[in-house]
Amino acid sequence: MEIINNSYELDNISYSLSKYFDENTLFFDIECTGLSPRKSFIYLIGYATRQQNQITITQLLASNESEEIEILEEFEKVIARYDKLLGFNSTRFDESFIIERCRKYHLYTKIKSKTHTDMYLMSTKAKCLIDLPNYKQKTIEQFLGLNRDDKYNGGELIPVYQHYSLTGDLESKELILLHNFEDVKGMIYITDILCYPDLLTSEIRYINHEVDADKIRIELETDIDLPKSINKQRDYGLYIIKNNRIYVTLNLLAGSLYTFLSDYKNYYYLIDEDVIIPKSLGESMDKNSRRPAKRADCKVKKEGQFIALPEKIDIGSSTHIFKSSYEAKEAYVDVSEIKPELLVKVCKYMLKH
Repeated sequence: MEIINNSYELDNISYSLSKYFDENTLFFDIECTGLSPRKSFIYLIGYATRQQNQITITQLLASNESEEIEILEEFEKVIARYDKLLGFNSTRFDESFIIERCRKYHLYTKIKSKTHTDMYLMSTKAKCLIDLPNYKQKTIEQFLGLNRDDKYNGGELIPVYQHYSLTGDLESKELILLHNFEDVKGMIYITDILCYPDLLTSEIRYINHEVDADKIRIELETDIDLPKSINKQRDYGLYIIKNNRIYVTLNLLAGSLYTFLSDYKNYYYLIDEDVIIPKSLGESMDKNSRRPAKRADCKVKKEGQFIALPEKIDIGSSTHIFKSSYEAKEAYVDVSEIKPELLVKVCKYMLKH
């Protein structure tokens, strides 16, 4: 087994690096001779540690299958010093592969006892914000504007490793080490992708809004500074997220809508006049000209501008809901009744859908 160390310094510590890659976190990535842990073996484990702005990437290289147990034992010593793990597709692949290979050697692994963040699984939670063809590491690197020197993938390097293992060819060895080094180093930078799923659960604060003709423009802010802006067009409007600011433009509906009274049991419906009156006023009227009001009868018409509400959003009891009819599914709020907390709820829903 050979141990290779390389260190470098980060220019700055971003939000995601600060949160997900602290000094108690271990980045890791494995290289193996196939996808099946029962038929293949691990020939390289690369991992990164952080001390303030300094990153150290260590690679444990097995020259052949007989040295696999050595790199597994060494990696277990390293894992013991950390409480958290970070990787890419690492819970489903790397972790499972290590567990299976340790089982072969009757070697106890602590990997399951650690808090494990899988950047692949987390990034897929932000599909509503970032439209990518897939969520592979290299695709995310391209989205974030990162460039790699390595032109190979893990599968293409298997015959390169086999050639190195048989011949000791130094050029093949360098290709293997470069691929793994770039993978681990790339993971450090693509932690920025975790800003996007975090944004969906973060606090969003209202700044201001204005009504302009048939649009309402809303400005909000978060504590998360996105590394790359987002611009999304929807049927009902658009939003732009730039740095830590969210700019939302929603279409308004102009015209007449109805709000329906909740205390409909206190009213009579006048059949010939298509109006409702309080029961206290209708008791003396001919019973044939009136009947107890139904929910759909107790409506109040209003002319104005309205903002559409997402389905199932809770707006509280103090704000009136307007519809085109009682049966209509689409619900609206009068622009004049809009409150900042409601705008935040609408915008949060918009980001998630």
